[in-house]
Amino acid sequence: MAHKIMIVGYGSTGKYVLDMLTRLPVLGDCDYYVISRAPKEEAEKRINLTLVSAGILGVYPKVKYICCDINDVQRMSDVIADAVPEIIAYTGRYVKGAKYGEFSYPNHIGYGVWTPMSAVLAAKLMYAVKQSGVKVRVINTSYGDAVSPLLATCGLAPYTSAGNLNHLIPRIARAYGMLTGTSPGCVDVSFVGSHYANTYISKEGAPKESPYLMNIAGNNIISDRDIFRNCAIPTGSGQERNIMIASDVVKLIELMLDQSGRVHKIHVPGPLGKIGGYPVLFQNGMLSIDESCFSLEDMETVNRGSLRCDGIEQIDEDGLHFTEEVILKMKKVFDLDYPRTLALSECEEFATKIAKKLEG
Repeated sequence: MAHKIMIVGYGSTGKYVLDMLTRLPVLGDCDYYVISRAPKEEAEKRINLTLVSAGILGVYPKVKYICCDINDVQRMSDVIADAVPEIIAYTGRYVKGAKYGEFSYPNHIGYGVWTPMSAVLAAKLMYAVKQSGVKVRVINTSYGDAVSPLLATCGLAPYTSAGNLNHLIPRIARAYGMLTGTSPGCVDVSFVGSHYANTYISKEGAPKESPYLMNIAGNNIISDRDIFRNCAIPTGSGQERNIMIASDVVKLIELMLDQSGRVHKIHVPGPLGKIGGYPVLFQNGMLSIDESCFSLEDMETVNRGSLRCDGIEQIDEDGLHFTEEVILKMKKVFDLDYPRTLALSECEEFATKIAKKLEG
């Protein structure tokens, strides 16, 4: 029987994900469901391009489009119950096409301030999953460092999130390979840290204030500083950057369906509802935290410190606790009055205020 994969959200990330999945022979025979609020005729034109392109490569997948607004939790729940997918990849955004980092990075404001917007639709999807009664594993692409642990406080954590830290790993592998003459594909990296560490190492070649943990198997020569300096490579901006997180999603789906018994390593934010980013292992489709280099306690401590640099003091049953520094910056730069603590139930109302300010 064919595997059933559902993609919720069909913006640039969702399109990249479907394009990649349907061109891989190993995943081409899956049944795909694409869910978004876009009119069916509009969405199917783009899906047809995907199908023709896949056919050129000799792959003929099945793709069904369903028009559904994720804000309609009951309808979303019914769609999930009818399809019974094994995996859902959530690729939506609260503000269509927005890259929140383009607002925060130039103003030296941690990405954590956008968590209210990142959490709203992810939470609604997880409510729909719970209501459907379907045992499905969800991959979240919306700021998993903070969104996953926030949802976990309400028993709504996705199986894992994707992106962020994993975008740093190829940079580290390439940098180390260049400095040592080693093939990047042979470099075994273990890294612990949140979105903040990834952002500044990738853009400026240094983690700045963020704590982190890193181990490169066999390395006792090259300093972290030299490696990080060579990670700051220029890349495209805007929505074309979403090809990276789409690649994360496709790789995770591949690993979640792999029943070969082989052990695979990857880095993800928010695995099993945990805060920040971790190295994880997949075997026979199941995820576990990789503690071969660092203890779970040390990794969680580092991630809490790294997320603090992104403006989040802590996450607990009361919700998000923002740092005093980021509260003052958001008032000064965007004239937004951030609360010290924001519950998950309050995120949608506050996200509306943020979105209006950004659009203005």
